[in-house]
Formats: sequence, C-alpha cells, structure tokens
Amino acid sequence: MSRTVLRLDLPAGSWLADASRGVPAATLRIAETIAVDGDAPETAATVRVAGTDRDRVENMVRGHERVARVTAVERRGDVRTLRVVGRAPVYLPAARAVGLPIESTVEVADGRATVTVVGDRDRIEAFGRRLADDGVTVGVAATGGDEPDRTLTEAQRDLVFAAVERGYYDTPRRCTLTELAEANGIAKSTCSETLHRAEGRVMRRFVDGEGPFDSPSDAEGWPTAKRAPPGAASLEADEPDADKLDAD
Repeated sequence: MSRTVLRLDLPAGSWLADASRGVPAATLRIAETIAVDGDAPETAATVRVAGTDRDRVENMVRGHERVARVTAVERRGDVRTLRVVGRAPVYLPAARAVGLPIESTVEVADGRATVTVVGDRDRIEAFGRRLADDGVTVGVAATGGDEPDRTLTEAQRDLVFAAVERGYYDTPRRCTLTELAEANGIAKSTCSETLHRAEGRVMRRFVDGEGPFDSPSDAEGWPTAKRAPPGAASLEADEPDADKLDAD
C-alpha cells in the first residue's frame, strides 16, 4: 500500500475548477462528499471557502450550470462553509471506478486540486489513467508508505504545500506572507509561526540526516503524469525567517 499526494489540474466546466480559477486568491476545501439519490451523478459536498472574495466565490458556485443548489451552513471569521449539491468532482467517479480511497480534505486553489490517495500502485496508476482520459493533468507531489511522514503536523504540511504552490519560497517571491495568510484563511501571525515551526522541523531532520529529501519529481513509475508540480518544500537557507519578514 502507498500513500500518494497528487496535484490535479481540473478541466474547465467543473464547478470547482471554474469557481477557484475565477477567484485565484481563494481556497476551497472539500471536507465531506456523499452521493445524492437520483438519475444524475450528483453529490452533496461540504465546502469551506477561505481567503478573499468569499462572496464572489459563493455567487460563482451558486450560478454554475452544474450546481443544483447551495446552502450557506456557517459564516465564521474568514471562512465560509457551504453545502453544495451538484455534479460530482471529476476525481470521485474515477476513484470509485478503481476502488481507491481518497483521504479528506481535498483542497482546490486556482483550478488545481490536492488529493491524497491510499492504495496499491496498480490502482493509483489506473486512477491516473482515468483522470488523464477525462482531461485532467496529473502530477505526483509526494509518495510514501503506509504511514504518512510525521515530520510535520497536518496543518504545517498543508501550509507548506500552499506556500510552495503559490511561490512563497521562489526567488524572487511570487507571494507575500500576507497573501499566503489570506489565501488560507488564517492570521498573518499564525501563518508566520506555523511556517517557522515547519521550517525548523525540516531543517533539524535534514541536519540529523534522517531524510529522505529527494525531489518528488524524481519519483518513479508514474506514466500518466504530464507534469510534476512541486511537493515537499525546498527551504532556502539564505531566506529570511518568516516571522521576521515584513512581507508588505
């Protein structure tokens, strides 16, 4: 069994893809998805919208041709929770067809979904082929054994992935600390502290020689991948500490 983190570029026409691309600064987290009785392949999904322009995201989802109805469940702070009944996200029927479990939560930003699956290699590759046939660009972000890497907490891993994806660690940076915090629906101070703790854990593990620190793009055996997006963070030693950076 293998735990694999995939990056999926969702095709145009999907309500998840269209809403997230329409508001690139927003992050949609699909925490729960269940099948809905009826002739159409619809699901009811719990969607948490974080970041800026949450009203615009909600309006885009409500007005999408593949969404039947939307209910606002909760509005708390910088996060809005919606219950969306509509066409099933493309990754769900593909996963069900090959019998591959998908871990929650699935995160979507700017049309790209981060999906974690657990299963044998043949099922994962079959999943990738089905997605490719549906027009989804598939990339491997990270692979591992049965147990996930415990170097970072789940919150730290999520934020580090988001930081890498948005270019926070690029030189020059394409995303400020403020923008990263807003996109993830957290305070700037929380974002800074979480990154700093994650960086400390990774650097200590690197110094202790506990690896592995191979680039996910070096992973073998993914014939369906058309592109290998960045996975685990590459932390530059000459970058200033996140909590000392005046990102504005």
